[in-house]
Amino acid sequence: MRALARICLGLVLLLVPAAQATADNAIPGRILFVKDGDLWLLDGSGPQQLATGGTFSQPSWAPDGSSLAYVYRGTNFADIFVTDDQGQNQTRLTNSQSTVLDNNDWNLRPAFSPDGQSIAFVSDHNSALPMLWLMNADGSARRALTTPGVQAESVDALAWSPDGAQLAFTMYSEPGPTQIGLVPMQSGGRQQGRALTTQVGGALDPSWSPDGNWLAYAGHDGLAVEIYAMQPGDSDSVPTRLTSDGLLARSPVWSPDGQHIAYLSNKTGYYEIFEIDVSTDASGTLVASAPQQLTKDLHLDAASGLSWGH
Repeated sequence: MRALARICLGLVLLLVPAAQATADNAIPGRILFVKDGDLWLLDGSGPQQLATGGTFSQPSWAPDGSSLAYVYRGTNFADIFVTDDQGQNQTRLTNSQSTVLDNNDWNLRPAFSPDGQSIAFVSDHNSALPMLWLMNADGSARRALTTPGVQAESVDALAWSPDGAQLAFTMYSEPGPTQIGLVPMQSGGRQQGRALTTQVGGALDPSWSPDGNWLAYAGHDGLAVEIYAMQPGDSDSVPTRLTSDGLLARSPVWSPDGQHIAYLSNKTGYYEIFEIDVSTDASGTLVASAPQQLTKDLHLDAASGLSWGH
């Protein structure tokens, strides 16, 4: 395969096959992930390195899979870029590097709206800790979002509902731990935000199913972190545990067809991608298969998460 390259802030974006790893199981679509600050993707042919430079994190596919957003981490700042799925034609959406150290901002966790017109993200531009922000997909009209009904002192990983009406996010308020919150995104409505989870040890990394019926997340279970799911539209919904690894799991993401969930687990001593098949039984309960390992010996960045696109 011919390498495709373009210079961006002194970094080289490229698409080359990975010689040192292969996927154990073919998967539908493409999963973005991060290793050693470089962007990678996993598809039916195995893992491939997409961008190298050691400063990338938190990639997120656009809904149509033709482009992706990612975070570039500089010295005491972080900015959001978008590029096409070949790593060309990069566009910088935020510009937070300042000549005054204290004025630098951190812009993190980009997430495209389902129509591809907006990007939600977190930023500390006008707050001590990162909070919810929204901008147009071209980086214009950046503005902070309020979270009526939800007391959040800090915000992390985000996920849009498939209809664009709600945003799920990891929220933290003293004394903790983190939980999953929901806020309405339709202007003019009177709906209040709310905390979805009340996990004793905390919850993080929300991810909506493509049909909007389920929201998966990583939840503490004693000393372990397992993958759970709830039905956000059902006020009586209780968490369904989908994994029982007894280890640390992060960043569940649904396949575009809604039949699989990929997640990161340190089952091998380092974080790798695992996958479970999911379906509902006759009672409407979500059930999962035993996990399958999709990557080997890649030692992935768990905090950057996963994004599964077409």
